[in-house]
Amino acid sequence: MIAGARFVLWQKRAGIVAMILLAAALLSLADALVGGLKGSQGTIELVPDNHYLVSGPMPPRTEAIKDFVIDGQPADGSVRLVPEAIYSGYWFGGAMWRGAIVIDPWAREGSHVLSVKDAYGEKQNPALVFKVRVWPDLATRNAHSSSFLTRTTGRNPYHFAAILALCGLIAGGINFLLGRLWARHLATHNCGEIYKRRQTALGTEITCEFRCSEAMRPGMAATIYRPSGELLCSARVASCDKGEVVMQVSQPELVRLGDVACVFLATPEISSS
Repeated sequence: MIAGARFVLWQKRAGIVAMILLAAALLSLADALVGGLKGSQGTIELVPDNHYLVSGPMPPRTEAIKDFVIDGQPADGSVRLVPEAIYSGYWFGGAMWRGAIVIDPWAREGSHVLSVKDAYGEKQNPALVFKVRVWPDLATRNAHSSSFLTRTTGRNPYHFAAILALCGLIAGGINFLLGRLWARHLATHNCGEIYKRRQTALGTEITCEFRCSEAMRPGMAATIYRPSGELLCSARVASCDKGEVVMQVSQPELVRLGDVACVFLATPEISSS
């Protein structure tokens, strides 16, 4: 039996876990993207006692916040757009303003369209129109989300995607590490995985993933195993050149890619663990 078969078992498990986690991350990302496409179409969804930071260009013919005209606020003032400061834009250096949409604790459920403009009737800038939807509480807002994950868990699907992707990458790294340990273990015992199989005039040849050594010669006996250690059949070294070991197998119908071929250089068997 081949020692170290546990590396293969755990490598396969880690690979399956990585595949499942990364697939789940993609599904979470798709849920977030679909939710965004089918979602609020630019509507800012808030709950009472909440606020949302906004910014935009200065309305035409205004130089200060006191020149702003804000429309769409309810009479009780429970939903307000509060400009706070003027600053220079990052890209073109034009004047910009920043502020917040503030929802008071007693605000009632409803939709509002808040707009910022000047006092002279200039054309409304679409970038200064804010659609606001006030929900009575967070649970209600989540229940009306277009994202399946948000509706069922109340969580942001992007958070799921990020966490699942990170865990998937970690599992993939473990899979890679175990694969390296398995390959090193096989090389230590003059064994290697079969990665190529072809039919020739002399029979079925297999190519194994381990380096030639000075002690290895054509005609030497070899044995084929399953990665789990099950004995399959015998083989003989056909050639050993350019870092490849090619063998001819006695029962090719039993051999498949991923099986292990071992050459006996000194001892007739590989010690088992």
